[in-house]
Amino acid sequence: MEDQKVFILRVDAGQNNIQTSMKTQNVSPQEVIGYLEMAKDQILDNLKQGRKDVFQAFKKEDEQ
Repeated sequence: MEDQKVFILRVDAGQNNIQTSMKTQNVSPQEVIGYLEMAKDQILDNLKQGRKDVFQAFKKEDEQ
């Protein structure tokens, strides 16, 4: 069984302050860069389509 891969990026944007934190588990730095590129492409595609909800959220199969 392959170990679960986790990449969590949190951005807290305040009035004059932006803080980021990141958690990774079993993910290489190259994979993280790839995930960030995929997210960027998804956001840009949604903006091109004129969508207001540029971020999409998906529930895991086992979440309620």
